[in-house]
Amino acid sequence: MSESELQRALARRLGEHAEECGECRAAPLPLGELSRVLARQVVVVDAVGLSRRVAAALRPELARLASVWFWRRFGRGVLAALLPLPAIVALDAWLLSFVHEWAAAWLPEALVTYLVVSYGALLVLLFAATYAAIPLALAREAWGRSVARLEATA
Repeated sequence: MSESELQRALARRLGEHAEECGECRAAPLPLGELSRVLARQVVVVDAVGLSRRVAAALRPELARLASVWFWRRFGRGVLAALLPLPAIVALDAWLLSFVHEWAAAWLPEALVTYLVVSYGALLVLLFAATYAAIPLALAREAWGRSVARLEATA
């Protein structure tokens, strides 16, 4: 519906009301003059102020949604990292037993066991460091975004 059609529809409804209403028939409103005055008026909108008020009102909800999004992303990252872990551990255990058997044929048993256990301990340390780094990396990224946001508002 165009603006002129809307104005005509409103004028028709006001005219119908004025015909039915006894008070409006006795003292009719100057509708023509009112519509000309209203048509000349310009509504001034402070877009910057309005944007600031809306952003301030939405900030708590946006923070809640960002937190939900962060924990979902964190959960997906941990799950994706943990899924291949049993296969990797099984492969490493098989490989270490194979290396132990192969090296035991050439080196003393105590030395081979020491080397295999040391290598296994190194693998456990690397796995622990890798999986501990996942939440730290996600937290660092979130912290960097929050610092950038604070610098932008300052």
